Parts: sequence; structure tokens; C-alpha cells
Amino acid sequence: MCGIIGAVNSSAGLDLATLHHRGPDGQGQWNDGSFCRLGHTRLSIIDLDTRASQPMVSRSGRFVIVFNGEIYNYRELKKDFFPDFDFRTTSDTEVLLELWEAMGPDSLSHLRGMFGFAIWDKKEKELFLARDRMGKKPLVFSCGNGSMSFASELDALVSLLPQKPEIDPRAMDLFLAYQFIPHPFTIYKGCEKLPPAHFARFKDGQLKIERYWSINFKPDYSISEDEAFEQLEEQVKEAVRLRMRSDVEVAVLLSGGVDSSLVAAVAAKESGMRLKTFSVGFDYGKSELEHAAKAALACNSIHRPASLDEKTAGSLFDDMVNAYGEPYGDNSALPSLFVCAHAASEVKVALNGDGGDELMGGYGKYNPKFMRRLMTPFASFGYKAGCTLDNFVNKRFSSPEVLKLADRMGSSFSPYIKVVRFNHFFSSQYRKGLYRPEIFSEVLEIRSEYEQKLISELPLTGPLMCRLQNIDYRHYFVCDLLVKMDIAGMRNSLETRSPLMDHKLFEFAATLPPQYKIKNGETKYLLKKLAAKYLPREIIYRPKAGFSVPVGNWAETIFKHKVAGAASNPNHPLWNYLNRDYVKKMTEGSPGQVRRNGHRLWLLSVLCRWTETH
Repeated sequence: MCGIIGAVNSSAGLDLATLHHRGPDGQGQWNDGSFCRLGHTRLSIIDLDTRASQPMVSRSGRFVIVFNGEIYNYRELKKDFFPDFDFRTTSDTEVLLELWEAMGPDSLSHLRGMFGFAIWDKKEKELFLARDRMGKKPLVFSCGNGSMSFASELDALVSLLPQKPEIDPRAMDLFLAYQFIPHPFTIYKGCEKLPPAHFARFKDGQLKIERYWSINFKPDYSISEDEAFEQLEEQVKEAVRLRMRSDVEVAVLLSGGVDSSLVAAVAAKESGMRLKTFSVGFDYGKSELEHAAKAALACNSIHRPASLDEKTAGSLFDDMVNAYGEPYGDNSALPSLFVCAHAASEVKVALNGDGGDELMGGYGKYNPKFMRRLMTPFASFGYKAGCTLDNFVNKRFSSPEVLKLADRMGSSFSPYIKVVRFNHFFSSQYRKGLYRPEIFSEVLEIRSEYEQKLISELPLTGPLMCRLQNIDYRHYFVCDLLVKMDIAGMRNSLETRSPLMDHKLFEFAATLPPQYKIKNGETKYLLKKLAAKYLPREIIYRPKAGFSVPVGNWAETIFKHKVAGAASNPNHPLWNYLNRDYVKKMTEGSPGQVRRNGHRLWLLSVLCRWTETH
């Protein structure tokens, strides 16, 4: 796990300090005269020797790579494709580099891991960028005027540009809608995220982007439950075994929930070692520490619990805002940063249970009772009508009641829109008053454009649950959850690995009939059945708990004061985009009204602080 940065046909220097947290163990630079520059900061995990440092040049001397991530099946690739090759290192980086030289983009189909990398072809003067299938590792870029710049994080990318880019109000509006900025957007104009499962080529000033993989949610009804159970167990065990490969100690982030407990139990059994587990609980609200302790006892781990109080969580706010490089509003980022810092005090690598809900239908919105309420006779094209209605009403009406009704009607036209807007914080009833008039005109159609493009590009066939999972994979899963844990880990120089996000495991789960995912109202049915083979049933079969801060309570004690402080300053940069009087009123209601606006005040707090520091 590392940080990468580079530029082609640009005079910008590489500021490796912007990525030091991603790779504190070493750094390096390479340049091809003044035409291409590549930089790397290293977190040493596999082959700790300096011989495995990057940028790395291929044996032929033609290709140069900077690579962030892990190729878990690198040993198998060496055996299958290079049985007689004399490798200089024992690293996965060199295997990836030589495989690329042998196969080019076709090499991507053989990789099993998480990655964001860049390879420079000295002969063809061509830059190649690639991102892993699931989107675990980030990669952002800016292209224009014959030059190309890229980096692992947005702040590093901005350091390469001749001048600071303008804020994109459209991206700000997407953030206020969903609590994250989906790809390909970033908060800055002219800067983009390379989507997961895509690669890009840059040559002669021209950029081409292509998709190389997609998941097919197509149930195989011929598989029996027993067969599905056996295959699921083998897939999970293999995914965990591969992610235990490391030349440094591997631990587990143990929340006490089903997914991380299963990962911890399988990792302990497959490795034959007594692993360290790290957990965080809260001094406020519900705490998972008791359940995590039971899971740790069942796994015979060396358990390291920690407690997060309200004051400490509040003190993490500024670091969270700065860590993500652009506005990011999933409030579970606060405890995620805390538990990663806790684990990083002892280890460099930690497994987690992320992906289980997306893999096997763990959310309430996948429950058949909820999905029956989503059914409409024209789901496949109703989303277009819903988006069109949104734009029409927002252009012609100002009444919050009318806008609220139109928003509900638009969402009801299709279950697809309802799922995309499952967390829809500043919906239509707020938008018109929230923005300055000229900004509202600029952002008016961006949500409908994004939602229509997202849905129209998906092969939405088969059972409704499969279609909703596909939408969630492209939207919430990739753009929110994966972003959260990559930054939370790397901010603390901790590599987080997610066995339940293994792409082969996801491909298998996509073929399972819905009744193996939710049965008799039990979500993640087959995964829980597997977990019960390794763990006490009381750990597995209990109500699902969240991992977030008490936004409603903190709205009154913390967030409203942050927003009110900004509203008291007429020169605050946020008022270049938002209506200061409208925002101020949101902080002046009764305690009940403030709590109901809790998540909106949280998002505004993030936006206030981000615009102050950026």
C-alpha cells in the first residue's frame, strides 16, 4: 500500500510530502528527461528490502511503474507465467510490471487484488493508468492542454497543477444530496476520478478510457443450498488466505458484527496463528465492544479494545475533513479513523469485514417487504420520468411543499431512483432556497443527469433484488464505503484488506438466487449460516447495529454552532455558493427541529470547514 503521483508533458515538480502518510517507509522519483515524471511513497508490506522500492523499471528497461495496492495472487502468476524468469525481488510489484510487459492491458484479467497503478512506456511515450475492479484503491487525474497529471489523492493532484482549480458547484450539490461525490466527479473542475474496473491511456495529448470488467448479477437457480454453502465457504476461505500474505504482521479490525467476526474466525483458523484484533466502542449510544469481546474470545485473539468518547470524536472532525481531500460526509468516517489509528499503533496491515452487506443483501432495503413497496409497472423507464419531473418542478416552483411532493412522486416512479436516493439529504424541497440563484441554475440538472447515466449504463435484468444490488455497487458501495476505509486506513499508514470484497467472491455471490441471501426475513442468510459454523450463534443472530456518531444529538451541541459560526461571517467562502440567510435559519429552530436537521447540519459543517481550509 503506497501513494503514487506523476505527470506527463508538465513542468510541475512532484510533492511527495502530500502522500507521506500513505507511504512513510520510503520514497522515490523517476523522470524521462522533462517529458514524464513518476513518484512513489512506500508502505513496506511485501519484500521489505529496498530492492523492491519504486518507481521500478522493467528488466528490459522499456516500462516504469508506480503501484499502490496489493496483487494477492502474485505467487500464482509467477508460477503460471514466469516459471523460468529470474526475478530481482520477491515483490508483487515486479510481477505486475513484467506481466504488463508480456500482455499489456490483457494482464488485468489475471490480477486478483486491489490496485491503482501507472506504467510509462518509454518507447511509445504512452502512460497507462488502471484501477482495480471493485474500486478499493483511488486514482484521480487531470488532463488538458496536452498534459496529464495523476495521483492517489486529490490534494496531491492539485499540487501538480499550474494553478488551483475552481470548485465545481455541481459536485458540491451531489455531495449535499448523497453525502459523497460520485465518480467521475471531484470537487474541482478539471479533476476526475478514474472509475473502478477501468484503465486509461494517454498518448500524444489524447486520453482514452475503457472498462475492462463488470459484474453480472444473474442468479443460477440450479444450485442447491448445500452446494451454494460449500462454494461460499471455499470462496471466503480462499479470499482470506490470499489476504494473509504479508511480510509483516496482519491483524483484524473487529467490530463485533457478523462480517468482521467471520473474517477474524476464518483468518485465525486458516493461519493457525493467534491474531491481534482491534475494536472501538462508544461512550455514547450503543456500543459494540461487548459483542466484539465475545467474538475475540471465540477466535482466541489478542484483543485490543478502545473507547471513543464524544470529545475525542469531535476532535477528529478537522482531521476527517482534511483527510478526504474533498467534502465527504459519511459520519462513520470518524470512528473508522479512530480504530485505524488504534490498530496502526501496533501493525501495518489489518483485515476487515467490509462488503458483506453488499455481497449478500444485508441492508433493510433488500428485504422483500420493502421491495414490494418499490414495485411499479414501469420500473425500467420510470426513472427517466422521475428525473424529468424533478427538473420541471424545480425550474417552475419555489414552494417547499410542492417541491417535496414532486420529489416523492419522482422517486416513486421507479425503484431504481428510490435506491439511488436512499440517503437523499438535501432533496428538492431544500435546494432552491439553499443556493444562490446563479449557482442553483448551474446545479439544477446535475442530479438527474448523474442518476439517469448511472442507471442507463447498468444491465438491469433479473430479480429486483439483483438490480438494486447492481445499482448500490456502482453508487453507494464504490463511491462511499470504499472511499471511507481507504482514506481512514492510509491516513494512519495502515493497509486495510477486505476479503469479502474479493472480486471472485462477488462474481459468485452475484449468481446466487435471492432466497439464499434473504430467507424468511433473515438478511445475509447464507453468510450468517456460514458464520455460525465458526462462531457462537449469539454473535451472529442479533439485531444489526450501526457504526456512526449520534448525529441528531450532536446537531444541537456541536454542528449547529459550527454552521452558525460560519453564518455570522458574511465573508465566509461558502457564501459564494450557498444562501447564508437560509443556512442560518437551519441553526435557529427549536431543539427538535435542529435534531431533525441533524444530518443536513453535519454535511454543512463538513462543507464549512472544507471551504475554510481549501
